[in-house]
Amino acid sequence: MPDEPRPLSWTEQGQASGFDDAWHEEWWRRMEESGGNVIAAFRMRMVEVSDERVVMRVPYQPAARQGTGVFAAGIMIQLADVAATSACLEWMRRREPDEAELPFPLSVQISVSLLRNVDHGDVIAETTLTHAGRRLMVADSQIKDEDGRLLATMTSTHIVARR
Repeated sequence: MPDEPRPLSWTEQGQASGFDDAWHEEWWRRMEESGGNVIAAFRMRMVEVSDERVVMRVPYQPAARQGTGVFAAGIMIQLADVAATSACLEWMRRREPDEAELPFPLSVQISVSLLRNVDHGDVIAETTLTHAGRRLMVADSQIKDEDGRLLATMTSTHIVARR
């Protein structure tokens, strides 16, 4: 994630809508201007950010598929990792709202169970924090298809590292 915090959604600003196309275009533009990253490259999208969870999605696309035509496992794992990192950052942001630069919650361990795969539509990661400490955080993610079928589960451990 770039050093600059993500733009606030309309919901977070007290307005009616949330993470719309204009919000995502601005988010991706900021990332691309700072050298780019996987979020912008694969057009990952925020769906929901709350005290309870972070939900993100990524569309099926030629660059995200493996040789057999289904989603590359690494893209699903990356989506869940970004959602987990975002959940950690949101928890820290809510805990320390006046902090100008939050430490980065670096993934240090990831355990994934891949259950099935798809060759179309969006893949959605739903992440909740199961432990939120000052130095160590643990997130659980469920990766699903658009019909709600469970594709994979992931548990990730993040160390809160000062930059």
